[in-house]
Formats: sequence, C-alpha cells, structure tokens
Amino acid sequence: MAPVLAPWQAGREMACCLYLGALVGALRAVGPRKGRGAFLPDMALVGMLLLFLQSYAAGYSDAGNLRWYMVAAGFLGALVAHGLLAPVTARFWRLIFWPGWAMARLVGQRALRPALDRLRARRAARRAAKTAKTAAETQKKSLPKEEHLLYNSNV
Repeated sequence: MAPVLAPWQAGREMACCLYLGALVGALRAVGPRKGRGAFLPDMALVGMLLLFLQSYAAGYSDAGNLRWYMVAAGFLGALVAHGLLAPVTARFWRLIFWPGWAMARLVGQRALRPALDRLRARRAARRAAKTAKTAAETQKKSLPKEEHLLYNSNV
C-alpha cells in the first residue's frame, strides 16, 4: 500500500506537477491553437505531460507513484500556461509572417487569379461544347422508327 503523505508533502508534489504542466503548456502555446493542425500537437503534448508526471512520481515523489492530484495539478498548470501564452505567441506569429502573407496575397491577386479565371472560362466553354454536342446527338437518335403492325388473327 502506498504511504500516506502529510499535507505539506502533497502540496509540494502538486507544486512540482504544476510546474511541469506549465512547461508543457508553454511549449503547446507555440503551436496552432485550433483546427485540424492542432490535433497532433495536443495529443503529443498530453502524452509528454503524462510521461513527465510519471517520471516525476517514480523518481522524486514522496509517494512513489502517480496520484490523481498530481495529474490534476499538471493539467491545470498546462491549461493556465497555454491560456496566458497562446494569445501572445499567436500575435507574435502574425507579426512575423504578416509580410509573407501580404506578398502571397498580392501575387495571388495579380498573377494567379487571372490565370485561374482563364482556366475556369476554358473549362466552362469545353463543358458547354460537350453539352451542345450531346444534345445534338440525342436529337438525332430520338427519331421514331416506323415498324409494321402485326395483326393478331387469334382474337
């Protein structure tokens, strides 16, 4: 059975786990915040947090094993650190990448959009020609056939 800890020992372990969670949350704040691109960093960093907490519990904890309050403190630390640092890092990435995004938007508007418009017009013309050709062929095929009526003499 695991030893019972004094309140000050449990508090120290919670503080250490809170610190480990804050480290992981600060690392998570650098990545994307939401969307499809945030799934893999979220899963990797949850695994890393659990690995850190288990390593701490096995090596340095007075209890010798991972307890629920350690996990709660770790996730609380990660949540708080991410909540505080994510808006700052998002603003930083926007400022860093803004000139590149502005240049890409300008190139897209000036060079790529006219080319794409020409491709769309050409595709629409091909579709219209194919539709007209198909309509012309179906009109030719829909002529009625003259068949001889057979008289049934058994009636």
